[in-house]
Amino acid sequence: MNRGSDPMKFVKMIPPIILIVSLSVTTFAQGKYGHLKKWVNEYPLDYTAKPKINFFALPEIRTPLLKLIGPANLKRLIKDFGMVTPINLIDGYLILEGVTSNRTPDNEVENAIVAVNINDRAGTIMVIFSGIGDRFGQTEYFCTNGKSCNGLPNEVRNKIKEWEHVVGPQGF
Repeated sequence: MNRGSDPMKFVKMIPPIILIVSLSVTTFAQGKYGHLKKWVNEYPLDYTAKPKINFFALPEIRTPLLKLIGPANLKRLIKDFGMVTPINLIDGYLILEGVTSNRTPDNEVENAIVAVNINDRAGTIMVIFSGIGDRFGQTEYFCTNGKSCNGLPNEVRNKIKEWEHVVGPQGF
């Protein structure tokens, strides 16, 4: 008698296959940066903590940022996070907001926003610099999905517009 294929072996394989497919679908739906959701309500930089906390030093953030804005702008970005708020989650984006510390010796004062889409598989990152005071109205956009920064949540777009129209050459 040739038993060729045993139906019980097939039945025993079904639960592991379902588990693998379920985990794959969950990971796919989460997006490339879904695991970074744990940073919500945390500060992106804290040099007083042991060990030091630096969101920008995470390899999955640092590498695309360097490619997107280059080393000089990355240094500039981190400088802009001299005064910072905790990371927010808005419409599927981690939103990091910073402003150059008032302890900076030069007059290069600006706001900065970093938006990291935690839902898309492409791992979209956007960086926006907006000048204050002498640099009023000089907004720069850097986006992994092109110069337009399409997809940026309206709440963040409104904040950038507010920076551009409310904060004039006289400062705050």
